[in-house]
Amino acid sequence: MFRSSVWRRTINDLVHWHQEQASSTTIYILREFGPTGFLLKEEGETKTFKVLLGDPHSCNCSTFLKERDLCKHICWVLLKKFRLPRDHEYTFQLGLVEREINELLQGLHQMQTPRPPVNSPSSKQTPADRDGYIRQKDIDAEDICPICQEELLQKMLPVTYCKYGCGNSVHITCMKVWADHQLQSKDDIMVRCPLCREEFAPLKLLLEELKNSNSLITAAEKERLDKHLGIICNNCRVFPIKGMCYKCSECTDYHLCQQCFVSCCHSQHIFVFRQKRNQRWMPVEQKTGQPLTTAINVTDLENKALFPHNSPQQELICTPIHVFKTLSSTMVRQGSKLLAPGQQCRICLKAFSLGQFVRQLPCRHKFHKECIDYLLLNERNSCPLDGQVIYNLLRWKEPLSKEKTKPSIFQDNIIKVQQQIEPQLFIPGIGLTVKKKCTRTQNEQPISLQGQNSQISTVTQQDLTLTGLRCLQLNKANS
Repeated sequence: MFRSSVWRRTINDLVHWHQEQASSTTIYILREFGPTGFLLKEEGETKTFKVLLGDPHSCNCSTFLKERDLCKHICWVLLKKFRLPRDHEYTFQLGLVEREINELLQGLHQMQTPRPPVNSPSSKQTPADRDGYIRQKDIDAEDICPICQEELLQKMLPVTYCKYGCGNSVHITCMKVWADHQLQSKDDIMVRCPLCREEFAPLKLLLEELKNSNSLITAAEKERLDKHLGIICNNCRVFPIKGMCYKCSECTDYHLCQQCFVSCCHSQHIFVFRQKRNQRWMPVEQKTGQPLTTAINVTDLENKALFPHNSPQQELICTPIHVFKTLSSTMVRQGSKLLAPGQQCRICLKAFSLGQFVRQLPCRHKFHKECIDYLLLNERNSCPLDGQVIYNLLRWKEPLSKEKTKPSIFQDNIIKVQQQIEPQLFIPGIGLTVKKKCTRTQNEQPISLQGQNSQISTVTQQDLTLTGLRCLQLNKANS
């Protein structure tokens, strides 16, 4: 078959860089022109871009017009929309012929995995809700947002769903972008579904869901990813650790910051590291006679390969039971704000209902009790959204409370020592001296204070207490 563009055997650096950009950029599909044409918009941008797949591919962005090579918008369509693996030969070609386009549309490059049967009671009931809407379809691991092409359960962003048509879920923020483009005037009150093209939901309801869902995004979730929330350096006590974070693979809950790690602190054990809190722990290469500063670039690393079964590190993969019991949980009652449109558990992406129990983590994220409890007791010791560590040995208050009685013992000993020492006191303008240490007798001598121009009344030794010294004899200062 005749091809207008030259077939490439390997990817060049320019296309590789644009693929990196596409993977880290949020892009929305606003409109489709047949099976291979797309109107795109980047997050935070106002300009739209039109991408057409064919032989050759084309895009109206300035990068493509200047370089005449695949831009990040074309790469995004190939990688996100059609789910091509990055190492697939179709991802770096200047164009695809008709046969290759058909393979792309049929998804022959994707591994077909059978979906497990859904046993949720809601999926077996008739599609009717108390508000007159159809029921939301259960979300599977392979379900994606039709606008941003991100996996719903993996992204964990609040969703809405088609309430009059298909019942499929869409990110609330994505649906707002879609509605802004589709609605031609403010008089339009109904939004169309990007999947079934039926009525999706009233615009007023969508705006209310958007407003309420903003409260689901906490301050901890907005922190920079290189700030390791809830983790303290075991050496310098900096909290939280920023930048590179190192964890001992043998000791329980032992972390170091970059500066302490380079100084060979705790060098007798092997460490793993991460740069961002949403990354997996990677092993650190050890060089003979040198600090452990060089990291191995490993992408397919399993936790079981890092931590042996008998390692104490496995104890903190999940949250300790005594810490878990301190996490608050409440029942959803009538009139609760959790029943407002847009409020939902960001693990299962289902709305809260009356009678359900909701658990709140220290970072203020709220989840269905049955959703978060399994993760905390079996899989993790941190929030699944922002990565904030729940339990840390250095910050947990229970071990510290046991030591609160120790200072009082030392304080009693200090007082006893002070009673046996004859201190010298100096007060400017009066000239007080300690003459000698005395003991309490029945014939207590009065203490007189005399100044240059005034006479201070006489008081007994019982009326005077100075920092544990019971008996003082104050005389006139020698001139």
